[in-house]
Amino acid sequence: MDIKPLDDRLYVTAQPRLDELEQLAEQGFRTIISNRPRGESDDQPDPDALKAKAESLGMAWHEVPVKPGEYAKADIDAYADVLHSAKAPVLGFCRTGKRVAHLWALSLAPQRPVSELIASANAAGYDLEPLRGRLEQQAHQAKGDSGS
Repeated sequence: MDIKPLDDRLYVTAQPRLDELEQLAEQGFRTIISNRPRGESDDQPDPDALKAKAESLGMAWHEVPVKPGEYAKADIDAYADVLHSAKAPVLGFCRTGKRVAHLWALSLAPQRPVSELIASANAAGYDLEPLRGRLEQQAHQAKGDSGS
C-alpha cells in the first residue's frame, strides 16, 4: 500500500485489500473512510467484508460514496462531518485516492488557504490545480455565509 499524508489527521491510499487491513490497524489507523460507491467495479472488494474486518480490528468504518468528479454539497458536508468527528489517524481511500484528495480539499477550503491545500495534495501525488476555481469558490462562499 502506498499511503501518503494529506495533513496531520488524514492519510490517503488506493483501494486496500481485505488482507491489508491488519497492517493498517498495526500502523495505528483508527478510522477508515471509503469514497467508493458499492459495486463500482468488478474487482472491488466487498465493502461489508472490509467494514466487518476493520471493525473487528478496532477501526471505525465510514462510507461517503461519490462518483469521480461528482461532488455535491451534501457529499462535501458529509465528508467534513466524518473527518471532523473521526478518531485520528484517518485513512481515506477510493480506487486511486483522487476522490479522497478532492473531498478533503473541498471540505477544508472554508478553513484553510487554497494554496496550502493544493500544495499538500501535490506532495501526496494529487494535482488539485484543475479544482482551484471550485476550491476558491468554496472558500469565498464560506466567508460570505459567516457574515450573514
